[in-house]
Amino acid sequence: AGKTLTGIVAACTVRKRTLVLTTVNVAVEQWRRSFLDFTTIKEENVLVLTADKKQEVPEDRAVVLISTYSFFGYSGRRGPETRAIMEACKRLDWGLLVVDEVQVMPAKSFRRVCTFARAHCKLGLTATLVREDGLITDLKWLIGPKLYEANWQELAEKGFIAKVQCVEVWCVMTREWFQKYLEAVSTTGKHLMQQVLWMSNPNKLNACEYLIRLHEERGDKII
Repeated sequence: AGKTLTGIVAACTVRKRTLVLTTVNVAVEQWRRSFLDFTTIKEENVLVLTADKKQEVPEDRAVVLISTYSFFGYSGRRGPETRAIMEACKRLDWGLLVVDEVQVMPAKSFRRVCTFARAHCKLGLTATLVREDGLITDLKWLIGPKLYEANWQELAEKGFIAKVQCVEVWCVMTREWFQKYLEAVSTTGKHLMQQVLWMSNPNKLNACEYLIRLHEERGDKII
């Protein structure tokens, strides 16, 4: 419903050096293609920085650099070429930092990315501002307050997205699972165990298996 175009319009409005961070290499290519399709920017000014493709960032002109959280957040040993590019990214002033799928940024391995690049303006984009670990509130100081939230029902009525029917299925934990869950809740530092237990709840997995079979038989597409 225009999430990518929102970021592109912001970059065109700022008209300064822009860094776009997203989740995977496929999304990097989608952003690159969208900048070329919807703006008049020259192809040589839309750069990509991934493990497979590394382009140097010029210091004498404004460009759009598109990369991933994992590439910028990597803390291991890098090759000389990559180190030089990353040092340049850290040294340069960025007019705009566009953070795609911003809900992943509070993760411990990604949050350092927010302070790596010196950006005068930060814009977070997402269609799902939700995290199960409660860290979503950290975005207030990592990026800033939420400025706008589109109503998905209104978007569906106007034809921007498909009309959907949402159903919430509650799956009670089995007795053994619930007992282990309660033990984890009462123990400090056991949040990961809680998450593993509610994710692997046998009743939930059985419900998922039933729903998948049902929709496969109907010929529905499943994500």
